[in-house]
Amino acid sequence: MSNYVIGFLRPEVSGEAWHQDEARIHALAAEHGRSIILMYYGDAQRPGGAVINRLMNLTYAEYANEIIAPGANHFEPGDIPALVKIADVICADTGMRYTIPRGDPQADSPQAIGIGDG
Repeated sequence: MSNYVIGFLRPEVSGEAWHQDEARIHALAAEHGRSIILMYYGDAQRPGGAVINRLMNLTYAEYANEIIAPGANHFEPGDIPALVKIADVICADTGMRYTIPRGDPQADSPQAIGIGDG
């Protein structure tokens, strides 16, 4: 399994702090021995569902097993449960990792664990 990570943020959510949010994503990845292979900036102008679909496609194409975002507020309702079916989602602000419980690939909802716990 790779240690490849996609960074994700929505500049309109971060506002003027988006550069700091991007730096936090890179720092968290490096702290845990991961490599950010690309940063995806979700665009609020894209039609509903297009941002998450693009993020999922990038995750598949790049063989990433984690997505790091500044916080859960960068996702729309329902995005995290959809994403964890293909990659863990880590929120830099809380340090929480959203994942499907190991050994239960049929689980319907993600569980949140601390980064050091998983």
